[in-house]
Amino acid sequence: MDTEIEIKFLVSRDITDSLPELLQSYQILQHDQQHLANTYFDTADLALRRMKAGLRIRSRNGRLEQTIKLAGSQVGGLHQRPEYNVALEVHNPDLSRFPARLWPAGTDIDSLQQGLQPLFCTDFVRHRWLLALDDAEIELALDSGEVQAGERREPIRELELELVRGDASALFELAETLVKQGGLRLGAVSKAQRGYRLAGLSPMPRLRALEPVALEPGESCEQAMISLLHLALSHWQHHEEGWLAGPGTDWLVQLREGVSLVHQILLMFGERVSHRVNSGWIDDLLWLQQQLSWLDRAQMLAHLTADRGHYLRRLDCQKALLRELAQLQERLPGEQALHELLHSPRYGRLVLGLTHWLYRQDWRAGLGREQQALLAAPVADLARELLEDSWHTLRHSALGEARLDGEQYIQQKGKLRRNLMVGLCFSALYPDAGLVGFRMPWLDILRGIEDLDMLSPLADIGDRLEPEEREELAQWLARKQDFLLEALEQSRLQALQLEPYWR
Repeated sequence: MDTEIEIKFLVSRDITDSLPELLQSYQILQHDQQHLANTYFDTADLALRRMKAGLRIRSRNGRLEQTIKLAGSQVGGLHQRPEYNVALEVHNPDLSRFPARLWPAGTDIDSLQQGLQPLFCTDFVRHRWLLALDDAEIELALDSGEVQAGERREPIRELELELVRGDASALFELAETLVKQGGLRLGAVSKAQRGYRLAGLSPMPRLRALEPVALEPGESCEQAMISLLHLALSHWQHHEEGWLAGPGTDWLVQLREGVSLVHQILLMFGERVSHRVNSGWIDDLLWLQQQLSWLDRAQMLAHLTADRGHYLRRLDCQKALLRELAQLQERLPGEQALHELLHSPRYGRLVLGLTHWLYRQDWRAGLGREQQALLAAPVADLARELLEDSWHTLRHSALGEARLDGEQYIQQKGKLRRNLMVGLCFSALYPDAGLVGFRMPWLDILRGIEDLDMLSPLADIGDRLEPEEREELAQWLARKQDFLLEALEQSRLQALQLEPYWR
């Protein structure tokens, strides 16, 4: 058995000509080109997939090899999976030639063998370089071809870095050099996963909201931090893949949620980890959130114009408003700009750096005894401290004042989002009854603030309307705002009286 350790990039442009020049500064032990034809097998009821295993037969230079890859781990674009490789004489899988120990107890190998059938294929040309980096050897492979499932086709343009020998840090060193060139994006989805989706045997990515991690009160702060970061990075990359499969604002909103959660986690655990936590990450996370700051406006405009402006149906000036709102939508970043952002050097370097940090657990480097003790302490103690601090900050913000106007509410939107995210991180540590009763009013207040903010684009375009239309809109906005403010004031005053569930 071998354990495959690789970093996978998806390539947005042809780098076949530029890559050899870039690699000239490395010691090249071997360079060749191969045509690889792969057929993937499973049963009709996907028994292997349920075992989190993948079976393929690969044809390379006239030789056949069957490979089974088992469940492993994946962080960012780093994939680690145990695999077994066996030479074959004919193009038919033979499960009996794999070690019996790899199968779950009670597996009927004969029945599994009889049910195997080909599901999809991958066919690609691989340009391969074997590189020496210090004491490590890395195989760099540029794959160009397609995934095929019946009549369906999907292109393959991937760059894979696989560790042959040595420390995995060499993988990241080479990956960082490549990312600087642009046009690369860390890939969280394998060729096999793409094949299952293309064959209709695995669902396409679906939107999902952030869910709490199943933390236990007695587990360490370190383990809780790791679990939360894995959740955040997975959420981020899941919605990145979803947007690329079918662009839409909702995907980007959830991508930003994952980015915001990574940022929040690093701030929450910052005092407990090594100062080698790259402060540049905070800058890059803030930069990325700024790059996506227009999403709130995009959501507002989408809601206002949905169903031919149903929200504005009672206004005589509805058509004029929709015309102006459409012009605002046209000024939002387009798909090409977003595609370039997701393949930009800074974006790639950020995801790669976080992946490397998680893989090596670099937060332990140079820790003093006090920090080590804080990391080993039960997470429940830290949760109470952070929740109390967050609650104190919220109560002493404008949200704790006697009365707020519309602009003051809107200015507190970001602060309330961060407060609720702290609560989400640790919500699994507390009984649902008290937690839900405390959080729901504040979630309602956030939704109310978002509804209030949704009126902002209408106020901005009012000056471009005819006098009569402007007057009608102004009166309508005033009524809407008064109604929302009254509801917000009632909800906020009630929420401030609630007893925090963590005390």
